[in-house]
This record gives sequence, structure tokens and C-alpha cells, in this order.
Amino acid sequence: MTYEEDVEGLRTEIDRLNADIMEKLAERVEVARQIGEVKRRHGLPIVDRRREAKVYERIRESARKRGLDPEGVVRVFKEIIRLCTEVQMEK
Repeated sequence: MTYEEDVEGLRTEIDRLNADIMEKLAERVEVARQIGEVKRRHGLPIVDRRREAKVYERIRESARKRGLDPEGVVRVFKEIIRLCTEVQMEK
């Protein structure tokens, strides 16, 4: 079996997982947009550093439980949160 034949099924699985991640990301962005609307309605700031700190700690713990590098996973989530914060700031 060639390398390409050997890896083809795995790449198909990666493509499927990427599509799943994209779907979940779109869902998360939509919920974040709704949270931004609620924050504006209540006159609250969009950025809540205490909430972010709690989210990052849960992410670190979840990563550890799964055998993933906690700080690497936090870096990914910082970008996700940045994206969601930008959406919340849009009117």
C-alpha cells in the first residue's frame, strides 16, 4: 500500500472532523452574538475578564483530562473567544 492510499481514509476523517468543528464554531458564535445583545440591553460591558478566566480554567482542566497540552488548547480558545467578542461588539 502506498502512503497516499494509507493516509486517504485518515484525511477523509480529518475533513469530517473539520466540518464538525466549523459547525460547532458557528453555533458558538451565534450564541455569543445573542449574549452580546443581552449585555447591551442590560448596559453591561461586552468583555468580562472574570468570566474568561473561569472559562480558561475549565478548558485547562478539560484538556488535562484528555491528555492534551492545556496551554496549547487555551491558545486555540483565546482565538475563538476573540472571534466571539468581535461578533458581540457588532451592532
